[in-house]
Amino acid sequence: MKDYVDIFNASFARALQNDSFNCDFISRFYDIFVGKSDEVAKLFGDTNMSAQKTMLHDSLHYMVEFFTSAKTGPHMESIARIHGRRELGISDEMYDLWLESLMEALKEFDPEFNDQVELAWRLVLSPGITYMKFVRDRM
Repeated sequence: MKDYVDIFNASFARALQNDSFNCDFISRFYDIFVGKSDEVAKLFGDTNMSAQKTMLHDSLHYMVEFFTSAKTGPHMESIARIHGRRELGISDEMYDLWLESLMEALKEFDPEFNDQVELAWRLVLSPGITYMKFVRDRM
């Protein structure tokens, strides 16, 4: 039996360099993500990318916390509101591009990346993504 939480945690530590801020990983993610579509590039056109990179790092932690606790906190609720229809209006497709971009960056930064690692990340992040989509449709 595979322990996907342990697999995820080990990969998370490798990709984020034991929870320090791995600027190279996060920068590479945004290079990939912004290059995925004109719509994504437009969303980030006037964005302070330094602050955005910090937000991504923090958001990954919030999503992991949501996975482990199944409870929202003010950070997840705020992120969901910002990404909701009244503010950014992030589409299902953008969430999919976000996740695929993250997987591509992980392939480059986790030397042990394989199908099990990818599945572990998808399993851990799925509840947070589902929450974001659900809340988005109601805001």
